Amino acid sequence: MTQLNNKTVLRKITQVFYGSYFNKIVDKYDGDYKTQHFYTRSHAIAMIYQQFSGTDSLRLLSCKAIHSSKIKQLMGAPSFSQLSRKNANRSSKIFEEMYYHLVDVAKAKLGLKIWNQQFNNIKIIDGTIVQIAASLAPKLEYKNGKAGIKVTTLYDFNRSIPAKINITPAKTNDRKCLEELFDDPQALYLFDKGYFKYKLYDKLTREGRRFITRQINNAHTKIVEEYETCSETLKDRKIWLGKSDKRAENQYREIIFYDEKNEEFKILTNDFVTPAEQVVELYKLRWSIEIFFKWIKQNLKIKKWLGYNENAIKIQIYSALIAYILLRLLHLELSPKISITLLRGLLQMNLLEHEDTITILSG
Repeated sequence: MTQLNNKTVLRKITQVFYGSYFNKIVDKYDGDYKTQHFYTRSHAIAMIYQQFSGTDSLRLLSCKAIHSSKIKQLMGAPSFSQLSRKNANRSSKIFEEMYYHLVDVAKAKLGLKIWNQQFNNIKIIDGTIVQIAASLAPKLEYKNGKAGIKVTTLYDFNRSIPAKINITPAKTNDRKCLEELFDDPQALYLFDKGYFKYKLYDKLTREGRRFITRQINNAHTKIVEEYETCSETLKDRKIWLGKSDKRAENQYREIIFYDEKNEEFKILTNDFVTPAEQVVELYKLRWSIEIFFKWIKQNLKIKKWLGYNENAIKIQIYSALIAYILLRLLHLELSPKISITLLRGLLQMNLLEHEDTITILSG
């Protein structure tokens, strides 16, 4: 590898794949077992290049690698069939573990976005479905000729990163996608009414985990006590949830408010201490995960698939999230005056330029 190529922007971004930690993951999952060409490191670099360069297909990715000496020296010159085969068969666990390793790195380096001193550990849970043509992924079909993958995400609001994800077929019930996402007893969890379940609420309450969620419109409730509020449009009360024969184990707090369009919203929580107005404002923070999903779909490559079995799809999703965290870390390192979206655009245009280029352009 020439000294110049060793100092490209792409090499700088992907330097995490040259460390001992990545080598250990590859060995753990036999990533290079019987591999004579296109090793796991090259595969990972290819997937990150695909994310940042905006390359839409395996064939185009292979073509770029074959005809660019700089790309070839970083990731080899994989053929279309090699890329397709490795996406289908090389364990997605390699990419999953690298993603979680980078999450830990990001947690250590990124500063906390403190909502206030009382709430410096807010986690948001939500899921999004990324669709695939059912004819291409028949095993992932879930309704009316549609196929897809559901990505359920634990979003760390205070660091603005996806801290954990569960990737499942789209037909998986929302409530079954929550395994291991409630990982911190000190956190406040925000989630939408799609996860409505008395057993979940009671489990979280028994474990001392605070949550705020949206109450379903037709929930059966019995008022135990009403609290005073500072506004006539805000109701705050303690309730029993469910009918007497199918009642939740615990009493909960229901807060009702109206938006600027006079639409009624009901919030359910096991937090009886935080003022009602503040509970409403906390719940509204849940929209930050919607913004994150929108950004990922608009700026990275998880709409056009490079492979259609579950392993290939997982590799692409984890690669997109790895790219996002690498971008956040680069943004932090450069401390630029530009937005992360503009930085991503600069990367796309300068991946094969000298690494100093991005520092100069980002200010």
